[in-house]
Amino acid sequence: MELLVIGLDGLSTNMIDRFGIEPAYIERVLRDGASGDLMSVDTPTTLPAWTSFATGKDPGSHGLTNMIQQHSNYETSPLTTNETDAAAYDLVEDGMFVNLPASVGRTPTAEGTHLVSAMLAEDEADAVPAELQELDAFQDYILDHDKALKKDPDAYFDHVCEITRARRAFAREAFETYDPRFGFVLFSTPDWAGHLLSNFSSDDVRGRYYEQLLTVVDECTADLAEMADNVVLMSDHGFERKHTNVHINDYLHDEGYLADADDGDVSATGTAVEVAKFVGKHSDFLYEKIRQVYNYIIATDVGQSLQDAARLDIDYENSTAWQLRYGCVFVNDERFDHPTVDDPDALRRTLRDELAALTNEDGDPLFRDVLLPEEAYNDPGPDAPDVIARPAPGCYPTRLESPTGGYASKTNNYNHRYRGLFAATGPLFEDGADVADASIVDVLPTLLAALGEPLSPEFDGRVLEDAFAESPSVSTMDADAVPAPRVRGASDDDQAARDDAVQDRLEDLGYLE
Repeated sequence: MELLVIGLDGLSTNMIDRFGIEPAYIERVLRDGASGDLMSVDTPTTLPAWTSFATGKDPGSHGLTNMIQQHSNYETSPLTTNETDAAAYDLVEDGMFVNLPASVGRTPTAEGTHLVSAMLAEDEADAVPAELQELDAFQDYILDHDKALKKDPDAYFDHVCEITRARRAFAREAFETYDPRFGFVLFSTPDWAGHLLSNFSSDDVRGRYYEQLLTVVDECTADLAEMADNVVLMSDHGFERKHTNVHINDYLHDEGYLADADDGDVSATGTAVEVAKFVGKHSDFLYEKIRQVYNYIIATDVGQSLQDAARLDIDYENSTAWQLRYGCVFVNDERFDHPTVDDPDALRRTLRDELAALTNEDGDPLFRDVLLPEEAYNDPGPDAPDVIARPAPGCYPTRLESPTGGYASKTNNYNHRYRGLFAATGPLFEDGADVADASIVDVLPTLLAALGEPLSPEFDGRVLEDAFAESPSVSTMDADAVPAPRVRGASDDDQAARDDAVQDRLEDLGYLE
């Protein structure tokens, strides 16, 4: 294989350092290869980021800006695959893509290229094309984890290690069978493990479980790397400990932008949430204990009910602005069925300035940047958020109500950060090179340059020339030569089944909180 890309979902060097883990192969490529931080996109989450990798475009251009989408009637649903932009599997012939998120329903345009999708697929049969279902390793291929096992951390981490090994076995057999020029495989499990770290009470316990998984991921990565002349390691975003939750919707509610549709009914879960809020205002110790219990049960039906009760019930039709999730604020303009905003541009600027001024009790800003869509994206489409509030390090913009009052509350959680990792090794790449200012949208142009293929004129990214041992010859194809996407149609019933499966997946990982 000429070039192999191994995706390490959610992995970042700060997490390796925090727990003192030494994954031998990954550490060697980071140390000896061409490497650097890899910035994610807005939002730094799985579906927007991997779609940016696949298309070389930022979310403003390809349209997937968050993990969920909101429709004109204000209802939200899981995302659907981008069907309008050429992707890596359309541009690279003789390729093998294993477990690429947000690609279900797409059929590669490139000759001799095969695509196994992930996350938005309903099940293994929906994700894996018929010809690859003939592989022996398909029998053990696992698309998603069993969330019920989260109740027993030992069983769960054994389970995700099993998934990692099964994915390695499938990728290896696919590579051996089809002998591709270019390969891609994603190990999703570092992200899944990262989300579970919040359940544990100490870094010693977290480190033990995280090391167990990364040891397996590293072994599988090294095994597949032996099949390629050149190897690129990358992640879609990083992870970090969060010490502060930021409650944007509380602020919008208090300032009169957001109307609350709460009907005043009292339920058991609602009462539990109110008790937690009361405790949070009076005892940090007791609130931390409640938080640990909440994290432990959040993947269960009871936990989901508690989460629903802890979230503002927004009366969208009578609101002027709200946070959808992860710092993305929308204004109620003509995109929606009941617009309330006469001058959206003025409101966007006002909200940007007001959110940028929010601080914690020590006067530290809660956001590193607050941007308008034209400041965050190269070419924002009509569905882009109106304001993008990028959280400060250690801060997480949640949709849950503040348990302590104010717009910042203490937490001890693990969630996404912008900085992931990039590392490359092999004859094409410069040993020890420092790859600076790299973004995930730059990876596909860089891979095409490494393969000697022309770039699409539609890319938002650039070639990371500092990574190469010798400057690559970079060319750009004509606009009319960009391949048109091929879409495998789905019936309404098929799409509904996918949406149900994906919604459960997103809730499990906290993307619908």
